[in-house]
Amino acid sequence: MNDSPYAAFAALDPFFDIVQKGLEGLVDGQHFFDTVADEAIFEFRYHFPGWPQKLGGRGDLMALYAGYGDNIILHDADGLIVHPCQIPA
Repeated sequence: MNDSPYAAFAALDPFFDIVQKGLEGLVDGQHFFDTVADEAIFEFRYHFPGWPQKLGGRGDLMALYAGYGDNIILHDADGLIVHPCQIPA
């Protein structure tokens, strides 16, 4: 049994892993959800029925993805291309 707080999201691990790889050295945290601030705001560009247009915080993002593994299991994610900004923030 996996005691990770993210065990329920294992079906999406390839997605989370490739995002983490792209952010390597830029963010803290071992898992995708660790890198999301509690007060983060997400605004979704595309509008789908039943999908929120905006949510706030790590908890809401986790709730959004909670049942995803019931319908889909990702087996791989590849082809990562990272285009880092050359202009300091």
